[in-house]
Amino acid sequence: MARLLHGAVITLEAYQEAFDALVNCSKSVPLVFAAAQPIDLQDFDYLFSYLQKDSENLLPESRKTRDDLINLGRTMRDTDNTSIGDSNIPAAYTYLGQFIDHDITLETMSADLPKLLSPDLAPMPLAEVRQKLRNIRTATLDLDSVYGLPAPRDPDNPDKLLVGKVTPLNSSQKPTRRPEEKDDNNDLPREPRNEDFKRDRAALIGDPRNDENTIIAQLHVAFLRAHNALVDQGKTFNEARTILRQHYQYIVLHDFLKRIVDPRIVDYILEHGNQVYDAMGKRFYLPLEFTVAAYRFGHSMVRTDYNFNLNFNKSGEPNTFPATLDLLFTFSALSGQLGDFDTLPDNWIIEWENFVDAGKPFNKARRIDTKLVEPLFNLRDALGNLDGNAPGNPEPGDGARLAVRNLLRGYLLRMPTGQAVASALQEKAKGKLEIPILSPAQIEMAAASQDQVNALRQGGFLERTPLWYYILVEAAALAGGQRLGPVGSVIVAEVLIGLARRSEDSILNVPGWAPSLPSAAAGKYTLSDLLKFAKVLP
Repeated sequence: MARLLHGAVITLEAYQEAFDALVNCSKSVPLVFAAAQPIDLQDFDYLFSYLQKDSENLLPESRKTRDDLINLGRTMRDTDNTSIGDSNIPAAYTYLGQFIDHDITLETMSADLPKLLSPDLAPMPLAEVRQKLRNIRTATLDLDSVYGLPAPRDPDNPDKLLVGKVTPLNSSQKPTRRPEEKDDNNDLPREPRNEDFKRDRAALIGDPRNDENTIIAQLHVAFLRAHNALVDQGKTFNEARTILRQHYQYIVLHDFLKRIVDPRIVDYILEHGNQVYDAMGKRFYLPLEFTVAAYRFGHSMVRTDYNFNLNFNKSGEPNTFPATLDLLFTFSALSGQLGDFDTLPDNWIIEWENFVDAGKPFNKARRIDTKLVEPLFNLRDALGNLDGNAPGNPEPGDGARLAVRNLLRGYLLRMPTGQAVASALQEKAKGKLEIPILSPAQIEMAAASQDQVNALRQGGFLERTPLWYYILVEAAALAGGQRLGPVGSVIVAEVLIGLARRSEDSILNVPGWAPSLPSAAAGKYTLSDLLKFAKVLP
């Protein structure tokens, strides 16, 4: 499949072209899901549409606001790579969050959007936002990123999904040791080498973004292997898909969410139903407050580097060094070129015990706060160049700064302020959930630096705070960065629980549903349990 270049903007026309090419080339891919399915594009809209009627609920429309947002984004840099900035959340959940995002949303547009770094950037008219943005994922927790086109089945057993094989290296020489108990079936299925850069070793998976970095690619492999483990138990393809979907939904609701948001809010919504977001309504849409702001909390959880496996770690052994973000992007085909190997080299098989709480020291996600690690200020464009740097200047420009991108995108897409959303949630909750509104003093106290405080003051953002920043500063101010605060918790929990209710094979539509696969604790099922079932975690 012609893959989506990292950082590229996707148009509806480009998506249709890629979809048609996928169907046409299916004969050359063994047992690919070749049925030509109609494109059923979903809508985006606002959770609180009425806030759009009063400009006081939005950031002021001016060149100054655009410049002040850039100034604020530049201050959101995490320069301290010590454990002081760590949360208690295992790092695997950073990438599970990304996996969930890729399962529910892939934004396309029906016409060009304004360039984010344009000096004349202004919020789009409301009607244009609704007309131009479309979602080409199913937007439910149904693992269409795993089961969708062009995911091939195993030629030897059509009930199984095809898993790619790693490239064996010389295991007798350091640092090319393969982690113990790891077999060859630990890569994504891939196209062969191809002169067309877009297809060269591209992953044959439902969402090519799951080959964006090595950690999420290895998580996708775990889901492929879990499906096949169910078939090994005698399940048909459809039976295995249903079981895996349902355990995935359980992990999202009872493991991921209860680590990321206030678990009391999760339990309340599960018991009393959605209070704000009606995913079962006749007109289905994904809230922009979720996709553009609240669910981007994960950017602050990314680490600069990881103890990845016995080859790439901070142990101090000769010839070992940690897996940096640059390396994690290199050993993928979407963002890098697999280090010039045909498939993932076997010294890059992940050791998941370093990423989940499995009884030994593990990588921890960074705190959810108003800082992003240094590599996220050096993003590259689709051709691998530092994004936004001026001609002749090797330094990255504002286009390379993820924090700047997020803030400007929120401005472009008419995000209401954090205070306006908090007030709207207060009114909806009617005392059932506690939704405080942060004061300017609280925001200042939780800001990452004095430079950040100055940027907030200069932009008038203490009283009218960009929603994405508000979600992060709320987490820092009210939850110590260990999870989202009330506004972030309600939006993220409402949407993911709502999507679970709407999902095919939804566990919320089956009274008394409980996990049936082996688990470490009775009545519970976690990401670690799934990894063990897939035989990628000892």
